[in-house]
Amino acid sequence: MSTTLRIALASLALACAASARAQTTLYASRPASNVPPQSLSEGVDYEGSHWTTFNKGYRGFRYSQLDEINRANIGAVRELCRFDSGETLAFRSGPVVYDGTLFFTTARSTYAIDANSCALRWKHEWQPLGPENGRSNNGATIAEGRVFRGTNDGYLIALDAVTGRLLWQTAAADPNLGEYAVAAPLSANGQVYIGKAGGDSGIRGQMMAFSAVDGHKLWGFDTVPQVGQPGAETWTNPLSLAHGGGGTWTSYSLVPFANLLLIPVGNPGPDYNKAVRPGRNLYTNSLVALDATTGALRWSYQLLGPEDRDWDTSVVSSYTDWDGRRVVAVAGKDGVLHVVDQNTGKPLFKLPVVPQVNTTGDIPPAPGLWFCPVAAVQWNGPAYSPMTNLVYVGAIDWCARAIQGPTPVFTLRQPYLGWANGYGTRDPIELAGGWITAVDSHTGMARWRWHSSKPLLAGVTATAGQLVFTADLEGRLVAIDATSGVQLRMIRTGAPNGGGVISYRAGGHQRLAVASGYTHPVYQAAGGSATIVVFGL
Repeated sequence: MSTTLRIALASLALACAASARAQTTLYASRPASNVPPQSLSEGVDYEGSHWTTFNKGYRGFRYSQLDEINRANIGAVRELCRFDSGETLAFRSGPVVYDGTLFFTTARSTYAIDANSCALRWKHEWQPLGPENGRSNNGATIAEGRVFRGTNDGYLIALDAVTGRLLWQTAAADPNLGEYAVAAPLSANGQVYIGKAGGDSGIRGQMMAFSAVDGHKLWGFDTVPQVGQPGAETWTNPLSLAHGGGGTWTSYSLVPFANLLLIPVGNPGPDYNKAVRPGRNLYTNSLVALDATTGALRWSYQLLGPEDRDWDTSVVSSYTDWDGRRVVAVAGKDGVLHVVDQNTGKPLFKLPVVPQVNTTGDIPPAPGLWFCPVAAVQWNGPAYSPMTNLVYVGAIDWCARAIQGPTPVFTLRQPYLGWANGYGTRDPIELAGGWITAVDSHTGMARWRWHSSKPLLAGVTATAGQLVFTADLEGRLVAIDATSGVQLRMIRTGAPNGGGVISYRAGGHQRLAVASGYTHPVYQAAGGSATIVVFGL
């Protein structure tokens, strides 16, 4: 058999497999309820009872209107209950809450628990249908009676919010190509949004919308353009488009009145080597604004060009500041907060939130280059308080040495990297720390900074009680004065924290919940399983 024929048959087999995976499997057409309705979802950013998306509401500014817990009584807050899943993993799920039920995810399982007592209501365990390309999950979203989440073998699934019954499953990504669906989805107006992850494995990214009712695909936007599409000309070596990365692996934001979907797009491929992909490499390392109904491009803002330090764009939120200016805050692993105009994507200001060392210039061969930061802002994004008009950004302060290696060769489902020392040689963990920086949303000036003795991975949430909450790898919930940055309280959670920190109302009172139990060798974090810990007065 000729080589040409073998290639043709292999391509046909892959196409047939992709076609088979594209079929949606239906188990039930209707959930047991239709709540929360679209009208409530649009207002979640401005109320305190619910937290329905990874970053609370569509706009993603992680702010709770509740003030029962405040600066005066934070000393009386205590643990009320906990739910231990028994699963040990890099637990970074962003919990969501609606009407007294809290939902969270692990790599394969989805849980619903009582948001006041932590009693289990249901559990659904996904049985993979293909190879898994990840070992964690960033969370779920709830809309109109359905809980949506992605899987590490590339599926998007819908569960009945009341019973946990599987309603439908649809192939959103092909795990045989190194793709998977780890991001926390977003759902609005009958559509569910999720993108392909796997940028470090040389995938070709795409953001997609699916029907919330039955899971069929509605549209896709190529985050690495096809030849002939706008943006393809920024990859001046056309061959580099085939494995150009551009995964989306965190979560998204939506501006309902503008019908604007905001997408943080990650690194180009090959990661850590820009020589083989000259040009700007759109739309990687970018904030991309799409029409939420059609997926058409409105505008894009590239945080940095064809870099070689794995500085994904990872988080985004939209808000209107005190002066009525509608803006979008976006950040990533480069450790810089960028604020742009919501209507045009035009940059307004940017501010480093961790020290910047050797951030420009090529990575040389051995002995390489020491640079900072490495992986500054991860999957948990900024919080915005309309009370203080401040944006609160959590980030990791850590440095690493990079050594340029030979030109990488693409291998299916393997890391597609350009450094001789893999993902880099990080400084000893004892030298790493974290920061929360409070930034004036209009001027871009830092108001205060709070330092963590270890890398800061967990969510940051602001409340009307003039408090900012986060959690640390020492196993503590942290309460900070929102206006001064003074640390007011630390409360034990029992294990390292890398997931969401949220606030909601349950049992008639304000509650705080922490996704605790983060296990990861890079951060030397261990000692607990994936657990939701609930606090209150």
